[in-house]
Amino acid sequence: MTLTIHQLLTMGFWFVLFILLLVVLMAVDVALTRYNDFELIRRGHTAVALRFVLKLLAHALIISRSMMISQVVWDAAVISAYAFVLLLIVQWLFDLVMKRAAGIDMSKNIAENHMPSALLSGSLHVVGAVILMGSM
Repeated sequence: MTLTIHQLLTMGFWFVLFILLLVVLMAVDVALTRYNDFELIRRGHTAVALRFVLKLLAHALIISRSMMISQVVWDAAVISAYAFVLLLIVQWLFDLVMKRAAGIDMSKNIAENHMPSALLSGSLHVVGAVILMGSM
């Protein structure tokens, strides 16, 4: 396969655009958490860092899949943003169920560097991303 300059430029454009989208999505995610992700990561909270990285991976997987199935940048961006909202809803429902059914406050536990809560919460995003990818 021989790549043309146009294909390489298009690839670079999509890459930069979707890196920026990923940054925006993660900024929104950080703004919606009940704790300051970056402050806790700076202080060495491994649980917060683990959850952050797993969510970053989940959103990158969704963005990658949306890019593969879309012919137009706008379609891929809309699909990625919609999937982000779906994952936020799933996270909210999961946190609600954990609090009511098991008495576990996921955000509080993660902010207190509780690794099992971070692993559960972050894995929920990765699993959700994989399911969303399959539905695209």
